[in-house]
Parts: sequence; structure tokens; C-alpha cells
Amino acid sequence: MNSIKFKLFLYYCIISFTIFGVLGIFLYFSLENIVLESIDNALIAKAKAIATLINEDNGINLQFSDEIMKEYSKRSDQYFQIIQNSKIVEKSESLGSDSLPIVNSAQTIHFKNKPLRIVLYNITINKDHLVIECAQDIESKVDFLKTYLSILILSIAGAILLSALGGLFIVNIMLKPIKKISHTISKLSESNLFHSHIDENVVDELKPLAVSFNRTFERLDNAFTKQKQFVADVSHELKTPLSVILMETEIALRKQRSIQEYINTINQIKETSQHMKGIIETLFKLIKIENTQLLEKKTLDIKEIIQRSSALLKDQIEKRNLKFNIQGSTFLIDADETLIMEVFLNLIDNAIKYNKENGTIDIMIYPEKRVEIIDSGIGIPKDSLNRVFDKFYRADPSRSKEIEGLGLGFSLVKEILDLHNAKIEIDSTPNMGTKVSILF
Repeated sequence: MNSIKFKLFLYYCIISFTIFGVLGIFLYFSLENIVLESIDNALIAKAKAIATLINEDNGINLQFSDEIMKEYSKRSDQYFQIIQNSKIVEKSESLGSDSLPIVNSAQTIHFKNKPLRIVLYNITINKDHLVIECAQDIESKVDFLKTYLSILILSIAGAILLSALGGLFIVNIMLKPIKKISHTISKLSESNLFHSHIDENVVDELKPLAVSFNRTFERLDNAFTKQKQFVADVSHELKTPLSVILMETEIALRKQRSIQEYINTINQIKETSQHMKGIIETLFKLIKIENTQLLEKKTLDIKEIIQRSSALLKDQIEKRNLKFNIQGSTFLIDADETLIMEVFLNLIDNAIKYNKENGTIDIMIYPEKRVEIIDSGIGIPKDSLNRVFDKFYRADPSRSKEIEGLGLGFSLVKEILDLHNAKIEIDSTPNMGTKVSILF
């Protein structure tokens, strides 16, 4: 009973019944009106004929011709009576001892257990007001209307049945694309998302649904692919430090070593463990950001945030002998202070690590809520620009061992900025430098 198919079929039947029912009622009463109007016109014509005879007699002598008397003979189904001052002064032979009821308008009555149509006609002769009532047996006409009504009811019932069957057929056809979509979705799994596709060549009303599902499948497939790649990258990144720890431990346990050798081994294990800790902490940050639903937003001065971030990295800037400049007027943003600090810490840290000795870092602040971080570093190859936001991706593999990093900085920055509806763009020229633009 809760099926869409059943509800559509039920609604279709109700609408069909209503339409055909109203049409049937209209047709029946239209025909009935035509039949009665035809009878009334004929009876009025006869009443006028009687009135003409009365006028010719110039009074109510009521001497009717043989033809009139024959038409209203004892066995006739035609009747008339003349009324003066609410009294019947003359009536047809066909009435016998009976009389027609005195009426005020044309109507159908029952007379001698038969339906009778009666009309009245008013005339005035010598200041005398007369009412002529003419009536006719309409049993045959009533039978005709009953037969017509029966045929009409059967026809409407047949039409409703055929319409219902047609509606059921149409409903099945209309629901076929939905069933197909449902069938495709029911077979979905992580392994076949890429191959799952709903035919978009459907009716206009279902096309947005098909397109939405296909886009959802694509996004899910991308998410699963990234998840698999992420797990693989994490495994790869953690495999190396774990191998170093195991190797150092095994070498130390092979034979007895000097205290200094044990100290060196422990220091090596410590450095490797710190590297692993950095990977895990950054991953936790990413997971936390991806699952964040509520931000602790407040109004922040962007220049103040940049200055505080650069102050934390002051030692690294001085160590590389870099010229660091902040230019432009500040602007205010509504953002999570901790996360925005993380953005600029990562971007300035990248500008320091991948810069040249005695290089420059210029930060430009524009009133249209745009910040540019420009460095004179080694740059990023063009074929790597589209991948710099991927987790664990490093654009300079040849120097990845020389330059400390996890390849998670840009990914972290992108996640945070997406959370704040901000955009980031990177423009870089190898051996010339990189410009990172952020638009809040």
C-alpha cells in the first residue's frame, strides 16, 4: 500500500473516475434536457392551438373541432384541461373522471402510474384569465433515457477500466528508469564504483537524478581511490623509519657495543621515532580537519596572524639568511585562529625550506582579502603543480632526503582553506621562485 506504483495507479483511477463521471453526468442531463425541451415545445404548440380555437369562439363556449376531440379521445395519451379562477372549466375526454393537477410550471408527474409531462399556457379573453394545461404520456421517453443511462454507465465503466489498465501500463513504463537506477545502486560496491553508471538518456524529470547519482558515484570512487592511495602512502612513509629502527636495533644486539655506539644507536632511533611522530601528528590534524563540523570562528587581523606565524619561524629565517618582508594594509576575516595560524606556518615554512641561501620571502596583503607569499626558491615543475595538494606528494624527489618534510603541508593547507571557503592558487617557475595566492 505504500508503493509508489500503487499510489500512482490509485490516483490515476480516481482522476479517470472523476473525469468520466462528470462527463457522463453532463451527457445524461444534456440529453434529458433536450428530450424534455422537445416534449415541452410540442405541448406548448398544442396549448396554443387550443388557445386559438378559444379566441375564434370569442369566449369560452369550448366548441372544439372533431380533429381536436379525436386527438384527445378516451384512449389517447394526450391530455388537456382549461382552468379559470382555479377551477377546471373544461378537460379532454382522455382524462375521463380524472383531472390533471394544477401546476405553476412545466414538470414531470405520475398519472395513472405512468410518467406524464405537463405544461401550462396562459391566455386572457374578454378580461377573463384562462390557464391551459397540456400533458403527454412520456413513458417511452423515460424508458429511452433509462436505456441511455445504462449504456452510458457501462461505457464509462469500460472506459475507466481501459483507462486504468492503460494507466498501469504507463506507470510501469514511467517507473522503469527508476527501477533501473535502483538496480544499479543495489549492485554498488567499493570495487565497481568506477564502472557504475546510470543512463542519463531518460525523461527530463529523472535526468537530474541520474546525473546526481553519477556524480556521487564519481566522487565516491575518487574518495575510495584517495583513501587507498593515502593508506598506501602512509604505509610507505612509515615503512622506512620502522625499517631504520629495526635495523639499528638488530645491529646493536648482534654483539656487545661501546657506550658511545649504544648512544649513537639510541639517538638514531630517537630521530627516526620523532619523524614517525611528526607523520602521525600531521595525519591526526588532517583527520580532525576533515571531520570538523563546528569551527571556533572569531574576527582575526590577517596581518597580525602572519606576523605571529613568522615570529615562530624567526630562527629558521635567520639561519638561511633570508630577507623577510610583509607589505600592504591588513583586513579582517572570520576564521578559526588555530587553523589559520597552521596555514601560514606551513606556507612560510615551505618558503623557507625550498628557498635559496640569502633569498627573499615577500608577503603582500591586498584589501580585496587576498594574500600572496612570494619566495625566490627552487620553484615547482609545471607537471607537479596539479599534485602538490596530494597527501605525501613532494615536488622535488631528488632533494626529499636533504629537505625535511612529510609532503603533507599543502594538503593540510588546502583542507583548512576549503573549510573556510577560501581559495588557494600556486604559480611557480623552476629556479625562479613560487607565488602562493590565498583569496578569503
